Amino acid sequence: MADYDICFREGRVYLWGQLLDIDLYVAEEKIALLCRRGEGPSAKQVISVAGKIILPGVIDLHAHTRDPGYTHKEDFFTVSQAAAVGGVTTWVDMPNVEPPTTTVDLFQEKKARAEKLSLVDFGHFVSGVNLEEIPRLAAAGVTGFKIFQVSGAYPHDPRLALNDEGKLLQCFRAIAKTGLPCLVHPFNQSLFDFFSAEAFAQGKPRNHVTFAEIYTREVVWKSAIASLLALQRESGVRLHVVHTHAARSLRLLREAKARGQSVTVEIDPKYFHLGRKDLEEKGPQVCPAGFIPEDRERMAEIWRSFHDGTIDNIGSDHAPHTKEEVEKQRSDAWAAAMGNPQYDHYLSVLLNDVHEGKISFANLVRCLSENPARILGIFPRKGGLLPGSDADLVVVDFERERVLSNDGLYTKVQWSPYAGWKVKGVPELTMVRGKIVAEGGKVIGEPAHGRFIPGVPQEMNL
Repeated sequence: MADYDICFREGRVYLWGQLLDIDLYVAEEKIALLCRRGEGPSAKQVISVAGKIILPGVIDLHAHTRDPGYTHKEDFFTVSQAAAVGGVTTWVDMPNVEPPTTTVDLFQEKKARAEKLSLVDFGHFVSGVNLEEIPRLAAAGVTGFKIFQVSGAYPHDPRLALNDEGKLLQCFRAIAKTGLPCLVHPFNQSLFDFFSAEAFAQGKPRNHVTFAEIYTREVVWKSAIASLLALQRESGVRLHVVHTHAARSLRLLREAKARGQSVTVEIDPKYFHLGRKDLEEKGPQVCPAGFIPEDRERMAEIWRSFHDGTIDNIGSDHAPHTKEEVEKQRSDAWAAAMGNPQYDHYLSVLLNDVHEGKISFANLVRCLSENPARILGIFPRKGGLLPGSDADLVVVDFERERVLSNDGLYTKVQWSPYAGWKVKGVPELTMVRGKIVAEGGKVIGEPAHGRFIPGVPQEMNL
């Protein structure tokens, strides 16, 4: 009887920054053996991956599952299906659901529901704005905390927004005591409101184009980042800033890291992919991006930040809304839903960046798998392809070309901002803890396979 459940044979395995011609064996949910091609023992099942590449599964720290409360957009089952076909083996979602995840009881109810529905592993970030609840939530095992500085129409829930610096410092101090990460959506809301009023006084329409112009202004982001970094130094919190697309923000963050501050940096792909052409063709489906790729200074800083390690991870910001909901941005973007789904096409779009020479394989895996696992404190159990690691992996056909389409999507809203794009690089098989959950672009996994990822108190270890 073979000691191994599965052998992936004849492929190339990503290991410590290299693509190696080795075979990979799986047993009892773990990677059990790596050996020279064709020289290993027998296995119960042999899968030929000739001409393919095996990468660590994607760990996404920025999902909006819409469950509970907004399940007409997405739920734990559909989000995990879309994740599986997109190469994501672990997702962590945000607290801006209904009701918002602000208490231990609400967290436990959410976790129990996801355990019944998710095909892939998962975690929950909860609200970090209630001082009394922070230690209770940490004791209950939450994955981490999230604070929004932005406020307005959903998904920017004003009940979760916090801009007062004194209150922010209090929350940072309380979260610092837990040792868990504190994610912040940085935003200078008062400046955004001022620029909005100024634009309306000039006669500009309240549509998605005006919104994107104001939302992406550098000063709205840089001023927020400067304040957050000062509060991090004061509190010692493990700060993780998201949506970091502004050039001057990235420079501040690079300097803070050089000083040894406990800060990690996330960017989402829409900000370096969806440009003016997409905005003109697809309108509100790409808002609030749409101008950044044409900003040469900003794009140069983004790619520099990937290369020098200022950017630690890519978070999908998978944010599904119905087409009808986002179309309301044309009449009043300030009162309409905003965001776009990412998972079905997520990895293909990023693999195409590797083909175009924008980012290396090593940096892509660092930002999609290794560093997210380190931020959660679960590396090398997840985030790498090492003996003893969870068998979370994705087999990709790096040379295959395809035109992305809205046909056959698993996200419940049935649209993608990347529809019509021609890309090179396709995920062919996704495995979570030794079980194949997607193959050939089709979901074959079952609900309830996913397991919850609790928070791991730690010092910053990047």
